[in-house]
Amino acid sequence: MKEFSAQTGGRYTYVDDIINLQELSLAFGELFDECDNFIVSGCAVSGTSIGSGYVYLNGKLRYFSGASGISQWPQYIYEVNQKESVAYASGSDKVGRTVYGCTCGPTIPSVADSVTGNIPVALNITQDGGLLMKDAFIGKYALLLNPAKGAQAVNGTVKFNNDVNINGLLVALSDMELRSGNTSCRIGYNSSHNLTIKSQTANGNNYSVVLKDGAGIEFYMNGALKMTIGTEIVFNTNTSHGTNASTVGSIRTTGTHIHNVSTATDNGELNLNMLGYNGGTSYFRNTYIGNGKGKAILSIKGNDSSVLISGVTTIATDGLEGIVLLSSVPKTNMALQKSVIWKDSNKDVMASIGYLDANNQTFSIKNNISDIIITGTGYVSIGPAIKENGVLLSEKYALKESVNISLSLKADTNKVYSKTDADNTFAKKASGLSQFITTTNTQSVLRSQIGALGTSDLSGYAVKSQCLADMATTEENKKKIRDNIGAAAVGDFQTKLKDSGWITIKNGLYVRQIGNVVSIQGQLKTIHSGILFNIPNTIDPPTHAVYQSFSFSNSRNWTVSIKGNSRQCRVLYCSGSCNRFFNHLYGIAMRIIGNVKDSKSLANNERLAFERRNKQIEHEQSKVHEPEPSVNSVEETEGENKKETQKQEASTKKKRTKSQV
Repeated sequence: MKEFSAQTGGRYTYVDDIINLQELSLAFGELFDECDNFIVSGCAVSGTSIGSGYVYLNGKLRYFSGASGISQWPQYIYEVNQKESVAYASGSDKVGRTVYGCTCGPTIPSVADSVTGNIPVALNITQDGGLLMKDAFIGKYALLLNPAKGAQAVNGTVKFNNDVNINGLLVALSDMELRSGNTSCRIGYNSSHNLTIKSQTANGNNYSVVLKDGAGIEFYMNGALKMTIGTEIVFNTNTSHGTNASTVGSIRTTGTHIHNVSTATDNGELNLNMLGYNGGTSYFRNTYIGNGKGKAILSIKGNDSSVLISGVTTIATDGLEGIVLLSSVPKTNMALQKSVIWKDSNKDVMASIGYLDANNQTFSIKNNISDIIITGTGYVSIGPAIKENGVLLSEKYALKESVNISLSLKADTNKVYSKTDADNTFAKKASGLSQFITTTNTQSVLRSQIGALGTSDLSGYAVKSQCLADMATTEENKKKIRDNIGAAAVGDFQTKLKDSGWITIKNGLYVRQIGNVVSIQGQLKTIHSGILFNIPNTIDPPTHAVYQSFSFSNSRNWTVSIKGNSRQCRVLYCSGSCNRFFNHLYGIAMRIIGNVKDSKSLANNERLAFERRNKQIEHEQSKVHEPEPSVNSVEETEGENKKETQKQEASTKKKRTKSQV
């Protein structure tokens, strides 16, 4: 930043001094660069009027003259910018200043501003006023004692090293956390909107209390639910904590005993799973008695009323009855069923004994996997009759005398075909048609009899899976196939060249790539050093470095270059040729040829593209020096560039006004 300095004795006034002073004043506005638009001073709302004042709008400080007779809110103070022309010593009027003003209205204009080229930026004003400087600027970086809107949003973390006293309501929109060393406690609402208090100790244990709507209070330890207090108290783990006894209702646990302590009769009960869900009978329940090592010895299933004993069962009784199968119906009921069943590990029935059929009262012994052996010490008596598969043996097997009669009636062997004679006389169904093939009845003869084709007869047909490969056996056949389907041969066509079209590098400068030829043209203002411009990523960089030098009317030179495989155009040399305009930059990296492969076809394509591009450039040069823009914009740019050149030549002669400071 350059600061103006004036010494006694008088000095000449230079244009750059005025520019430097302006930069100093504009730098003040950079303090508010990250702030929203705001009221600097004044602009107070009173009834239907807005007072005059200053506003910060779109990066500029502006004076607002005020407004009255407002009937609609909100109002918008929006920017109104314009350029003013002044007379120059050269005899022409040029832009001498830019006026940054503002006005207000019920809506924001939809027409772009003449200076910025964008829709005007506006400041919202309600009946309560607008955003003030202390909220927009000071409130952005510091805490305010009295915000204009009654509230201030602080985005960063605020740390208080002493007590905080709150006279009003403390509202936390998220969780609250208390810390003491390595122990912490968090209070807040979970995703189900239930109040949760979580405590984590230094030992890593987690304890939680949840006030659950509709359920009550839940207690968790290390993520596991331990107890619920609601309409009932539900313990999810052993809560005795080493005590000798605990009592719930009439049930007491004392050491290893569970017993009824409230019934003073011989009919005291201890009911296990007599009731189910919610104390009702809607759902079945199962009961298990284990061996202390995770295995159930006694399993009682509620849904099918079954009892599983996983161990040796010994029944000790003093009477005749050892095992009693008690039926739910009397013996006169034909539907009575009761049995002893053996099953394997897959619960498939192996054997059964008892009343198995609901249609009769037959006592059955059934073995589904093997035989049945009944052994006595002397004999086995079965009577009065024996059946096989429900049929009496006397009705199933022939009597001795009946067999002799039947044998006398059988056919003689000399009156029937033998197996050999039958095989030689009749065809075998399982042998198929091959048994009919002989030296005279060949396969071809048999096919002709039924009108069938052999595999050798298919050699004249194309195979679908070959995709015409079995037909394209010669170049002549391949050409005939291409002619029939209208296809071109490989190498008969040229691959389409890449054409990026004209791409804007920066204001007034454009680039285009056709094939491996890159052209850069347009208007550019020279700089003393550094990066002049960057080639867009969609354009291929040159494989080798390119250079371009320019000579000006002041006998000064200016040289730029683009290194190989780089997209940066840098200034290599400048001898007082800065701030000059060029309407044509055909010489700057006009042809950047890269990635050229060593092939005749590519070289020929590159040569043809190069010739076409030269013809295109010559044609464009004969018409307009600028690519793409309209004729009017080109003429205006050339006129401004000519004026700017004249201005620079005049400045080189150091024609300054000699007015004393």
